[in-house]
Amino acid sequence: MSRSIADALQVQRPGDITFEINSRLLEGIVTVSDEDLVDAMRFLFERMKLVAEPGGAAGFAALLAGKVEATGTVGVIVSGGNVGAARFAELLGR
Repeated sequence: MSRSIADALQVQRPGDITFEINSRLLEGIVTVSDEDLVDAMRFLFERMKLVAEPGGAAGFAALLAGKVEATGTVGVIVSGGNVGAARFAELLGR
């Protein structure tokens, strides 16, 4: 498995319950790069004053990178301030 800064999202396999629900309800899946994640984290911090860990910024990263079509009203969950100040600064300093 390749490594990512979004370690919270790297699992060997999805949970049985989660996979069953997602396979019924999701239309598709998109992926984002580490660079997309950092861009989203930076945008959220600089413009919205939010601290998000890489995995918590993934949905917004997909939207910001144009990997998800945004028409009408769009909601994105941003979660996870589970990133230390030093690591956050290191990632944004890239």
